Amino acid sequence: MKSRIRRGGVSVGVAALLMLALLPAHSGQKVKKPAAEAAPAVTELVWPLPPAAPRIRWAGQITDFNEVKGKAKKKRSWIDRIAGVKEAAEPEARLQKPYGIAVDSRGRLYVADGLQRVVFVLDRPAQRVEVRGGSARAALALPIGVAVDAEDRLFVSDSFNHTITCFDPEGKVLAQFGQEELERPGGIALDRERHRLYVADAKANRVAVFDTENFKLERTVGGPSTPGAAEPGRFAAPTNVAVDARGNLYVTDTWNHRVQVFDRRGRFLRAFGSHGTRPGNFVRPKGIAVDSEGHVYVVDAEFNNFQVFTPEGQPLLAVGSLGFGPGQFTLIAGICIDSQDRIYTTEQEGGRVQIFQYLRQPDSIARKEVNPESQ
Repeated sequence: MKSRIRRGGVSVGVAALLMLALLPAHSGQKVKKPAAEAAPAVTELVWPLPPAAPRIRWAGQITDFNEVKGKAKKKRSWIDRIAGVKEAAEPEARLQKPYGIAVDSRGRLYVADGLQRVVFVLDRPAQRVEVRGGSARAALALPIGVAVDAEDRLFVSDSFNHTITCFDPEGKVLAQFGQEELERPGGIALDRERHRLYVADAKANRVAVFDTENFKLERTVGGPSTPGAAEPGRFAAPTNVAVDARGNLYVTDTWNHRVQVFDRRGRFLRAFGSHGTRPGNFVRPKGIAVDSEGHVYVVDAEFNNFQVFTPEGQPLLAVGSLGFGPGQFTLIAGICIDSQDRIYTTEQEGGRVQIFQYLRQPDSIARKEVNPESQ
């Protein structure tokens, strides 16, 4: 089977590209964050490197809320500097420890910040920043996962309160549920067509499936695996989930160092990945997402990159390395992909969102889809 992302040269030198991306990152390695002014201007940063045809392009980043609001940081005048007038203290206006990220039909970004206990709404088109949570009616203790349905309702998982909160597009709380079924909810994903919410429960070692029309638990997928045995269909701390266009479910089975795939009925289809530092291996897989052509993107907090796979689990490309520059990551955690195949990532060290663009290839051959009904 051929995947669109492999067409035109991505497969050439994949192993070398992946190893270059994987080798620099170590959990104990410290990187000194440069001053913001020291960051070089980037006009074109793509993966893979030339002469291979580019497949992913770096498109920008959000480091503080003034960038969303279109405001430049006010500088002191030369008279104030000579007179020794100090800059007025400003409130913290940036992400601190973001994890989950999602985007709605208006292009608004929703970012769960566990340290600040809210979900920030970064409305770049309107140059406005709002929050969800932070009130008695919508108190969040440790927001982790976010997802937005076709009606722009926002779903937020709270790992500490073991709940899911649903907000309407304007921020009004519509429902809170899951208290009786969830133990430590993390990443969440929506199957919009079938009105299902998938919730990765790391403590219960399963994925809970809720009906988004009545907020009732429909079923669960998986259960704890035997320590040391990566059993098909069972988990060791699943942390994040994604759903493709066919309704297939992808789960990052973090401590089994793999991704497991299930059909829309919860039947196990396949798994890919194992512990290691070679292309296609994982150490701490976290965020996961699927683009419009079915490629699977998996974040690894140890490697500080994301790898791109075919739906069957063949590694295609790795993006990123340890650092604070464009296209580098420090404690990368979350990832989402919008309808235009823009890729958004979060980092828990330094509080940053980076934006990438998947470059579609119009002359490529479509990949033959796996039919879940035939499994």
